[in-house]
Amino acid sequence: MNRSVYALIVGINNYKSPTIPPLKGCVNDIRVIDEFLRKRLTNNEDKLYIKKLINHEATRQAIIDGFREHLCQAKSNDVALFYFSGHGSQECAAQEFGHLKPDLLNETLVCWDSRTDDIWDLADKEIAKLIAEVSQNHPHIVIILDCCHSGGGTRTQKNNVPLSDSNLQQLEYTGIRSVDTESRERPLSSFILSDKEINSFFSKSDLNDNQSNSFFLPQGEYILLAACRDNEEAKEHRSQRRGVFSYFLIDSLQRNGSLNYRDLFKRTNALVRSLYPNQSPQIEATNTDYLDQPFLGGIVGQRQIYFTVIYDGLNGWNIDAGAVHGIIYSSNKNEKTRLAIFPINVEDISQLQKAIAVAEITEVLPQLSRINISGEREILDPELIYKAVITSLPASFLKVYLKGEESGVNYARQAIKTASFGESHSLYIGEVDNFNEADVCLQALDDEYFIIRISDKRQLRSSIAGFAPESALQAIHALEHIARWINIATITSPANSFITTDAVQMQVYQQESEIHDYQIYLEYQTNNGKLQPPVVRIKLTNKSEKALYCVLLNLTELFAVTVISFAGVRTGILLQPGQEIWALEGRDISILIPQNLWNKGVTEYKDILKLIVSTSEFDGSLLEQGNIEMSNTRSPNDINGQNSISDRLIEKLLSRAIVPYPPDSEEPKIWDDWMTSEILIMTVIPKKIKLQKPEIGQPITKPVLNLESNAVYKNEKLVIFIFTLVAIFLSWIVWQKLQRYELQKQKTSYYNFSALLEKSKTDLNKNLNPVTYDNDLT
Repeated sequence: MNRSVYALIVGINNYKSPTIPPLKGCVNDIRVIDEFLRKRLTNNEDKLYIKKLINHEATRQAIIDGFREHLCQAKSNDVALFYFSGHGSQECAAQEFGHLKPDLLNETLVCWDSRTDDIWDLADKEIAKLIAEVSQNHPHIVIILDCCHSGGGTRTQKNNVPLSDSNLQQLEYTGIRSVDTESRERPLSSFILSDKEINSFFSKSDLNDNQSNSFFLPQGEYILLAACRDNEEAKEHRSQRRGVFSYFLIDSLQRNGSLNYRDLFKRTNALVRSLYPNQSPQIEATNTDYLDQPFLGGIVGQRQIYFTVIYDGLNGWNIDAGAVHGIIYSSNKNEKTRLAIFPINVEDISQLQKAIAVAEITEVLPQLSRINISGEREILDPELIYKAVITSLPASFLKVYLKGEESGVNYARQAIKTASFGESHSLYIGEVDNFNEADVCLQALDDEYFIIRISDKRQLRSSIAGFAPESALQAIHALEHIARWINIATITSPANSFITTDAVQMQVYQQESEIHDYQIYLEYQTNNGKLQPPVVRIKLTNKSEKALYCVLLNLTELFAVTVISFAGVRTGILLQPGQEIWALEGRDISILIPQNLWNKGVTEYKDILKLIVSTSEFDGSLLEQGNIEMSNTRSPNDINGQNSISDRLIEKLLSRAIVPYPPDSEEPKIWDDWMTSEILIMTVIPKKIKLQKPEIGQPITKPVLNLESNAVYKNEKLVIFIFTLVAIFLSWIVWQKLQRYELQKQKTSYYNFSALLEKSKTDLNKNLNPVTYDNDLT
């Protein structure tokens, strides 16, 4: 059956109003989703109609017209997609919306011309109205919003700041898709509703009803994927120049376009929150059954992903993918992005024998990458087009910004250069000069090193004392520890993997019931005054028709990686088709909040369950590492004096190494194949039982202070120092007041004495010169 996709995709980096800060990744988001849609239609008879609005094209009226004139063409068998990447905000809502928004704030999309010439943002109420109009023909409607406040229907503005010529110059790129709340109360007349529609949307059925003058929105059927909650900020990926949410969402789709919404969100949510803990992607549907449908109703599906190789006079040999597509360039000769090149007519690109050349990425541009071709089995013709697939990726570097006292920074810089077994540059981290491009900041302050995650300004481990080569190396090893954790957390299925995402089913049970949520919330309970952690059981089932090797990892918020074993102490298991197995032989698994965090007031903790499925066996225990506080040293195991065994395992998961071509008489060499899936688990201690220093299973009686959950590590010395300064300042104020009081007393005594003296003089004069009044003369 022929279907049509009507897509309205909007990306705004630069705004008309000088008061709205610029962004860098929104246009890239739109370019990538545009390319994805054009390449991934599963049926050549399906039709794709894309209306793209970039920067100045994305006016308020143009977006409204895009809904009414473009998306409203979608019929019952079609798909309507609205994708917005830009700023989101809020505005004061009219009183009529009080029952819908108790905080009396509308969530809004900031259009290119918003807040100029009396033009308002596009409010969530208006989006609901437009969705209802599109919904009249019953198409499959999908709304994707990568902006602040998007969980409420919209990216946001920052706190109100008085604008002047001086601070207008400070509206620089921040990496946050957010702008100031519109303070004016918006009248109903400014919405895209006629007077008749406004009147018809008010309930008049019951004059005694508290909502008799309430506004009721039109309803439409849709699925919403949003970058964050309505009170959160949506971030931009600092190295990829993309929205974090869009980057991981589209990356997941590129690897498997046939994912259903539930699985797509599950993977995207886990990856976003592993790197940006304060950004919580959201999903909602007017009918929960929609969540089990494939993305865009299955109109884009699983295909072998490849790049196109061409030759042109300006760029030489190149592929049609660049930085916005996630292509990585590394100057390390042992860490290159490598490709295999095939004739354009080859269908099965899983067999290396059919590759006619190999290549390395030499330069990454925004939309394409230059390559160096070698190992040609036949000379490539510059007039022809070829296919290329990635066979090896360099591990991602953690970008570190060094800041603070010169001596501490110099020690840290030297430690980076010798971090790899005292001989060579760190394999995991690299220094950047621009704070906005960094992932973490290593700050040297008051003879201590502090590791701060830039996305949420959180200190990631306790401070490291002393400016010396040893302490600097300890700080760099801690950064490498974080980088390794991120590399493992973000290992994802190859785009051309032949193992489907549902090949091995991972199920989580609490008591006897399976938890079906895409994000699992677990709570501590009390039993007879004793605190009990939540427990779960985990089952794996091979749903495929081939034997697959499985390793299950737990990645914690303190950057630890542990393997959850199966039978005995086996860190992995080979599952035959149809076979199922329980982790830890079916025993309960306690999900704990670490005691040291609890003592500091942390009552919410994240774990990522990561399943790695491979066609070949590997030792998952080599991926294990302790928490960040145990990162003082690194394993001495190495291969060829360079990389540790675990580094090699990560490299294996990131690459399908090109090998010498086998003789024609040999069997074709097949790549080892693999895929990953993730589940995010949030463990919380309810406020009603938030208690201090409890031992698990022991009675608890002490109340705890309500500390911020992010305040994991407190700088006690700084707190003491601040309190000391405050005490000195208050003492000085008291002393000043006492001095003024004494002086005032002296002045008062002097004035009293002077007044008494003057009074005595007056009385004396009266006695010497008596006054005669007229009425006394008789």
